[in-house]
Amino acid sequence: MNPFPIVMASLKRHWIMNILFVLLIAVAVAIGVGLTAQERALRQGSAQAADKFDILIAAPGSQTEIVMNSIFLQHSAINLLDGPYWGKLFDDPRVEIAAPLAFGDSWKGHSIIGSTPQFVTYLSGGLASGHVFETIEQAVVGAAVPLAIGDEFEPSHGHGPEEVLDHHHGAELHVVGKMLPTGTPWDSAIIVAVEQVWDLHALPTGHHEPAGDEHDHDGSEAHEDHEDHEHNEANAHHEGDHDEDAHDHAHEHDDDHHVTRIGPPFDLDELPGVPAIVVRPKSVAAAYTIRSDYRTDHSTAFFPAEVLVEMYRLLGNAGSVMRAMALGSQALVVAAILAAVLALMQLYRKQFAVLRALGAPRSYVFSAIWSYVSLLVITGAICGLGLGWMVAQSVSRIFTAETGMAMQASLGSSELMLAGGFVIIGLILATLPAFLLYRRPVVSALRGS
Repeated sequence: MNPFPIVMASLKRHWIMNILFVLLIAVAVAIGVGLTAQERALRQGSAQAADKFDILIAAPGSQTEIVMNSIFLQHSAINLLDGPYWGKLFDDPRVEIAAPLAFGDSWKGHSIIGSTPQFVTYLSGGLASGHVFETIEQAVVGAAVPLAIGDEFEPSHGHGPEEVLDHHHGAELHVVGKMLPTGTPWDSAIIVAVEQVWDLHALPTGHHEPAGDEHDHDGSEAHEDHEDHEHNEANAHHEGDHDEDAHDHAHEHDDDHHVTRIGPPFDLDELPGVPAIVVRPKSVAAAYTIRSDYRTDHSTAFFPAEVLVEMYRLLGNAGSVMRAMALGSQALVVAAILAAVLALMQLYRKQFAVLRALGAPRSYVFSAIWSYVSLLVITGAICGLGLGWMVAQSVSRIFTAETGMAMQASLGSSELMLAGGFVIIGLILATLPAFLLYRRPVVSALRGS
């Protein structure tokens, strides 16, 4: 005999209660699925963000803070690594790329980081449009920065809420390039020549400049520049573009006044301190020797992956506790549903007793009750998979919007195994009400005792 007609009739008769059962199961499964999917998305997103940062070298301090500053752009006050100490990295035969990172400024919540043109190309794997900066007045913006090539902006000191409180530097920067999307917080960053950051904060620029470029007490150099400026203005007016060309010349003159070139080689005696150095070694062996050489009393060197592994361990411990709590809630949900099903089956005891009296075998009663409970459990688990995935996706989008780190939650083997284990436990426990009605004598069921 086919038990499904009576199963479907039971589902329709008490549809409100059955929907509540399914929702309870779905929520219980979704909690576990959401936790594991989100944890994996966080691991993958952070690993992708750190992919280009092979070695970080900085002043002695918290490695976690250095990673958060350099990779995730969550800025905090850290010690500076002395310029003469890190400057020799550019001539180190073991180094393919050495890029200083200088923080301190921002524009409308977007961090402005000083570095080298080589680092820009390396970080984004090329540019979507434009070119890397060639003077200290130029900038390259990340894919998520609302600036286009040709736009101008004025940096201000500080980050986040502090940016509003602090002052503007009075410098106009020009956007000359836009990076390809990286899926990291650097998509929301603005990168300029490191010399620009140093110059704005009245620090040496790492290059020896002739004294006459910055200070000319007899005014002869300034007079010559003034004459050149007037000559160019006259030519621009003659061509019909006086304002634009004069404005460009003013910035070119400003570049010559401050810094005549950018990028390495640097003058070791003219190098300011920096929060961190990103190093890409030429080989794995070189990576370990560089890390060893720069682990001194004056500096620390480490692989960011080492810090992330420790963070994952802590995250995994917290996740294990939360998953254990989720498992406990799932067990309570199943127990509550089974108790409700047992109570519901009492309403059907006379109906099943009549079926038994009419010749229905006990196996029919068992399969009908088991199928009824199992269908609730399976439906709830499937809904829970979908609900957990949607919640994890929503949380990932919030994380991405807040941190700039690309996170994509997905259903993997862990989530499928979790839902499958829940279903298996539910199917096993479903035998309890089925077995109780299976063993119930027909006469006592008809009498209601």
